[in-house]
Amino acid sequence: MESFNIYDTTISYWSGGRISPGEKKEYKHYGILYRVFNMLKDCGFTVENDESVEQIIRKDYFHGQLDELEFVSNRYPAGFEIMFYQNVVHENPHGGRYDFDKLSKMPYLTRMKCQLYLRKISRFLVSEIEVKNDTQEHYRLAEDRIKYDYVRSPHKEQQTMGFNLSDLDGQTVERVNGTDRDGKQIRNGEIKYFRDYDGYLRRGRVYHNLNNMWWVIQDKFTLRNIANFNLFDLTENDCLKRQKNPVIPKSYADRRKAISETSTKELIRELRRRQGSGKGKKGVYQ
Repeated sequence: MESFNIYDTTISYWSGGRISPGEKKEYKHYGILYRVFNMLKDCGFTVENDESVEQIIRKDYFHGQLDELEFVSNRYPAGFEIMFYQNVVHENPHGGRYDFDKLSKMPYLTRMKCQLYLRKISRFLVSEIEVKNDTQEHYRLAEDRIKYDYVRSPHKEQQTMGFNLSDLDGQTVERVNGTDRDGKQIRNGEIKYFRDYDGYLRRGRVYHNLNNMWWVIQDKFTLRNIANFNLFDLTENDCLKRQKNPVIPKSYADRRKAISETSTKELIRELRRRQGSGKGKKGVYQ
């Protein structure tokens, strides 16, 4: 059965079954994706093939943008995905496309815009295409969201939400995924600190999620997903003020790299060449 779900800023569509490559012309969901693109174009988005992927597969990859809100999409025999992101505020040095928790990192108006278009796509698929919305339940309380994730996960033993998170306090996982920045073993229920993407120091109660990721309950409603190596116990050497790595423009970084890879003799010759090119030209430096 055809269905879709929404997680964070990504909407994933499943066609209900794989069609053999020889029947590619019958991929119904390809047409559905184009109809979604047309709807987004009517809202002001530009949509084109994604130039960042190789030419041989580019026909199945797309990029769209409306002001600061962008999306990437790809289609495949069993379905398609559309993922929204922005590059105004991001933690990953390669851009917001590669961040975790994309929705929470978006500026307020961008986040509202993203949620608007996710709802538009969702309503279109449900009302026009009659596709089942298989999006998981949304819980307001941070603890309930962790419990619901535990129940849905095949890696956790909980079958229903009739348990308390505090029952898991003290439990841990293997060291490769269960040690913090300083090599200390992380245990469920502990208070850990982390440096947020905006440079500010945060803290919360932690519970293991999956692999090296840990849920961090910042307050009653706020939940974060943080890698184990970014968690730590506060020490006297930790700065309590905001610390944010400077964003160096790519053009400047490229120039610095080119200079560092150039020999001293070549730099001297280039300097003399530039000085010589200004001789006899009156008013050049006025």
